[in-house]
Formats: sequence, structure tokens, C-alpha cells
Amino acid sequence: MFLIMVGVLIAVALFFVVPILFKAARGNVDMEVDTNIYRDQLRELDADLAAGTLNKEQHRRARRELENRVRENSASADEKNASSAGRWLVVAGVGMIALLALALYFMLGKQAENSHDKQAAEQSPNVTQAQINAMVEGLAQRLKDKPDDVEGWAMLGRSYTTLRRFSDASAAYARAVALMPGNAELLTEYADVLAMTNGRNMQGEPEKIILRALQSDPVNIKALALAGTAAFQRQDYRSAIELWQKLLKLVPPEDQWARTASANISQAQGLSGLPLSGQPFAVRANEGAARGKSMPRAEP
Repeated sequence: MFLIMVGVLIAVALFFVVPILFKAARGNVDMEVDTNIYRDQLRELDADLAAGTLNKEQHRRARRELENRVRENSASADEKNASSAGRWLVVAGVGMIALLALALYFMLGKQAENSHDKQAAEQSPNVTQAQINAMVEGLAQRLKDKPDDVEGWAMLGRSYTTLRRFSDASAAYARAVALMPGNAELLTEYADVLAMTNGRNMQGEPEKIILRALQSDPVNIKALALAGTAAFQRQDYRSAIELWQKLLKLVPPEDQWARTASANISQAQGLSGLPLSGQPFAVRANEGAARGKSMPRAEP
């Protein structure tokens, strides 16, 4: 729009200037014609003097009158030339205004772009740990006014787990499970954080909860992994291997769950003296489940 407006203004300016320039050009042509006429008249005067038609006094007065007209026309031509030069200065000024306007447009546009980027950067700073804690606490405060929000309690549990506040996470999951007792995902996360509060020990309440999860969803991948961990910890290696083998049937061989379960099976077979089934994997999962990444433990 800015460029269009500049173009319109230039066109309007030229609309007034160009006719004047053409008029000045026509004036120059007329001046040249007048000069030729004056020369012809001067030659005629000289011819009349030579022929005796005019005496010297008459010739002198006529020549003086002719010269005066030439000077007057010359002065008028100078004024016209000055006026023409002024008009050309106007045209040059219009062009300069257009160029300056374009330069100003691009300069201001660049400044506006930089200002926008700076403002966006100021409005999107890096989130600090204190801000994360504040957001989590804000969620906890809102849930006091909405105690029946299952999704809110689950989100709070995941947030506390990410912050490694496992006791707070288990309390949040307990509220979510109380509101939705048959949800296998919630039961599995609840059992996981309970075990983390007790040194990653699945014995006792965590194992009871994970069995409830498998009753609701027998093919829940993480529930099978944690149930195998619970069986491994009580040295029931056969049950642990069976649970992990069931998991292997549910995921692709290249999946991290499959590689971790295979490594756990090899470890259980080595401790139990049972025959090995296939090559063990060297992969070990980290505490991904405790960090909210839903990864099975390879070191029960």
C-alpha cells in the first residue's frame, strides 16, 4: 500500500509538471523562429539602405528599434529558461522525495521487524525452574477448587514426577485413582511413583496396584514391565520371564520396550539357571518411568 501511495503521488506531480515542460519546449522553438525573422529583417534594412530606399537616419532608427525588440525577446527567453530550470528542479525534487520515501520505508520496515523480533523474544523468555514450580503449584491450588478433575490430578501427578517429588506425585495419583479406579494407566503410574518413594521397590502396595492395572488391561505394556519387576524382586524369576515375554509379543523387536524386556529376561535366566532363549541385549533403560517417559526398568 505504501508503494502504491508513493506511485500515485509521483503521478499527480508529473501530471502538473509535464505540460509546463512541454510548453517551455514550445517557447524555445518559437524564440528560435523569432531570431531568424530578426536576421531577415536586418538584411532587408541593409538592402534598403544600399538601394537608397532608406536614408542613413531612417536606417539607424529602424535598426535600433529592431535591436530593442531582440533584447526584449532575449530577456524573456532567459526568464523562460530560468523558469524551465526551476521546473526541472521540481522534477528532480519529486524523484528525490520518491527515493527518500522508499529508503525510509525499507529502513522503518527493518526496524519494525527487529522490534517485533525483540518483543517476541521478550515475551517468550526461557522458562526457569522457579516458573515451572510456580505453574505446578498453581495447578495444585486450582485443584482445591475442582477436586473432581481427574485429568487435573493426573497432570499434577506427572508434573510432580518430572520434578522428582515422588511423595507429592503419589498423593496426586491417589486422588486420580480414587476418582477413576478402573483406569489402568493411572494405576500403573500410581504404582510406579509409590515404588520410587520406597527406593524403587515394587513389593507390597505397588505390586497390588499394578496387578489391579493388569486386571483392567492385561496388555498394558508398562504394567507388564512393572509386574515383571515385582516378580523379579521377590525372586520369582519364572513369573518375571513370563510377564516380560508377554510384553515382547506386543511390541516390535526394535522398540525400546522390547530391547529392555529382552535384557531383563536374559538377566533373570542367568540368575535362575533357566535355559537362555536368544542373545541378551546390552541395553539398559534408565529411570525413565520415574521421569515421566514411561520406560521399563531393566535393573529390577
